[in-house]
Amino acid sequence: MPPAAGDAPSTGTSPRDNNAKVYRGSAVAAGYGRETLLTRVEAVALLKYQTAFAGKDVLDVGVGAGRTTPYLAPLARHYQAVDYSPAMVARVRTAFPGVSVALADMTDLHGFGDAGFDFVFASNNVFDAVGHEDRLRTLRGIHRILRHDGVLMFSGHNRDVRHAMQWPRPVVSRNPVTQMRHLFYWGVSLVNHARLRKAQTVRADHAIINDSAHDWSMLHYYIGPNEQARQLADEGFRLIEIFDQMGTPVATGDRATHSRSLLYVAQRVTIE
Repeated sequence: MPPAAGDAPSTGTSPRDNNAKVYRGSAVAAGYGRETLLTRVEAVALLKYQTAFAGKDVLDVGVGAGRTTPYLAPLARHYQAVDYSPAMVARVRTAFPGVSVALADMTDLHGFGDAGFDFVFASNNVFDAVGHEDRLRTLRGIHRILRHDGVLMFSGHNRDVRHAMQWPRPVVSRNPVTQMRHLFYWGVSLVNHARLRKAQTVRADHAIINDSAHDWSMLHYYIGPNEQARQLADEGFRLIEIFDQMGTPVATGDRATHSRSLLYVAQRVTIE
């Protein structure tokens, strides 16, 4: 029997379990803590859709070390951040003592009541850290906690990007010390990729890919824009707009093969 969509076929390694080990590390949390700026596409999308969250109740999913907090919290009526990494939550509480942040898993939002938020923000491809069924469970939970016509804004890896599946490649430097460092991390990346490449899966509508994140130690969900639009519709969302990595709108039907990730803006609709 073939493996279920999104599950690891031969290694027993699931995206959810594998990635959680990385994100829950204190060193990774410290690294994320040094990131303080919005990406270009986030700035463009949040500016364009400011009315969706300004003066509204906002949930920031997978907040990490709080990179997006200072941009959303001051404008929101109520700002709630969540992350499943205790190390990340601890950093947010230290950096932003007045902010409400909870240890919670995006696949299980039972701690939040129905229709409690107007805007849900999920940056940094956070939905891609889990497999297919967990992704759908996440979308259903967000649909439940969003109010009528509430807005979901999230980013995700684009399966249609050129060369989506590849091997680690060495980086060349003229500086011998830097070159030694590059070779060391190339070796780490090769070991990680050898361990995880058998856990990659390719399905008609999505793929689970071991990519370069954290020295090739991650398994990420990839989906094309057309398939993502259908997935959102199935889970009770109307796609409003897609942006590429540079913040340029993606036309309907364009597979955006130039952009490794895409940012989606969708609105909750009532499921009949």
